[in-house]
Amino acid sequence: MSDGSKPATSTPRPDLDVVPARYREHVVDLFDTWAAVRARNAALRSYVEMKQATKDLGISIPPDLVKVNTVVGWADKAMRVRAVRSKFQGFVFEGEQDRRLDALVRRNRLASKYSMAVRGALTYGCSAMTVMRGATKRQPPVMVRGFSANQCVMLWDKDEDAIGCGLAVVGVDREGVASRYVLHEPDAVVTLWRDDGYDWECLVEPHVMGRPLMVPLVHDADDDRPLGHSVITPEVMGIIDKAMRDVLRMEVGAEFFTAPQRYILGADPDLFGYDQVREVAEGGDGADDDDDAPEAAPATDPRKMMRAYLGAFLALTRDANGDVPQVGQFAPGDASNFIAVFENDAQRFSGATNVPLGQLGVLSNTYTSSDALGAANDPLILDVEALNVRMGESMEEVARLMMALDAGVGYDKLDNRQMGVIAQLADPAQPTISATADAWTKIGAADQSLVGTRVWYEGLGLSKATIDRIMAARDQAGSIEILNEIAQQLGEA
Repeated sequence: MSDGSKPATSTPRPDLDVVPARYREHVVDLFDTWAAVRARNAALRSYVEMKQATKDLGISIPPDLVKVNTVVGWADKAMRVRAVRSKFQGFVFEGEQDRRLDALVRRNRLASKYSMAVRGALTYGCSAMTVMRGATKRQPPVMVRGFSANQCVMLWDKDEDAIGCGLAVVGVDREGVASRYVLHEPDAVVTLWRDDGYDWECLVEPHVMGRPLMVPLVHDADDDRPLGHSVITPEVMGIIDKAMRDVLRMEVGAEFFTAPQRYILGADPDLFGYDQVREVAEGGDGADDDDDAPEAAPATDPRKMMRAYLGAFLALTRDANGDVPQVGQFAPGDASNFIAVFENDAQRFSGATNVPLGQLGVLSNTYTSSDALGAANDPLILDVEALNVRMGESMEEVARLMMALDAGVGYDKLDNRQMGVIAQLADPAQPTISATADAWTKIGAADQSLVGTRVWYEGLGLSKATIDRIMAARDQAGSIEILNEIAQQLGEA
């Protein structure tokens, strides 16, 4: 925005005049794509953050009741039950470790960043990680950053079967408006920023990677949408909307059950505090004989109404005809009907997302055994296993970029060992350590050479840090034993 006016959106487009000509078309396409998905992303975010409004059908819910807080957090649950089962544990190689890469993983807190990136991918369909050189002494030599679909946008290159370019917001002003972008191209990193006067500037930093320093993390990709689908589908949103209305109906039903509607036939209006008044006509003197003044609705005294309802003191006298007013009460709705409808909503949601019914706060299912309980989680585990395959491939690409940047070489200069890096993700079934140990003990009995190796301890489910300490302690004990043998031999000589 070179005219100094305030940007109209939180992601204003930069001045194309400062962008090198060979990148301008990509910048335009990226911002057009971003604008096209902004409304969709905002809707998905509102469901995850439980801020969406109740979708009123306009039939049975009075307008004032729509404002009642009827939160249903199932969208967040559908995302989190998958995210907590997809855990990044580091990188491994065939036969040896790369301590340099392990150090970069720890300094970048990559396990935490992966967890956030997975949540973004599940919410919007994709998120991204960028790999760049650290700019300050406080940053690691190679800096990995994560971005949700609200903070980045990418274009898919069908020929390369990868992203062709990507853009990320890396800085905002005090009003939350983007003030700094980084454009990732196969041959350069282009930084675009605006100063206080909203004049845009550009810096191009070439690199030799031959691919963008941005890696997508995708959920449920297919040929039509290689950048994935959200776990919050239109079906899921429709079920949540209905559940919110049902919760509101339960709230209203609970109020009528607590204080059921009553009626009194033939009672004196004064019993309820009615004050029959006549509205003074505009410009009139308030005289009672003003027949042209419209009759106002009766005013009520809330205190008298409540006393009459509660029956704290209620004396009904006969009317002029000698009849006693009749008092009655409308039967409140059966609460079990509302509960059954809400449980049906939960069952539909469970079927659409594979989230076990018990995790939705509906405990209508009674599992007869641990096997039955485990079977309820099987569809979810299969989903996460498929998720981990794609996420593992993306994290391996992140590792290769980290190693190439750290060594200062091109991507194609990595050796076979580095290209064969493997992302280690935890078992989504999350078995207990006793069950895992029992299985690997049987494997070790069949192959004694496997016992005590890193693969053995990884199979047991031990963390990389624990395995490193075990191996270091073993090496130290072995060294001491060798020194003792040498000292003994020297003493005998």
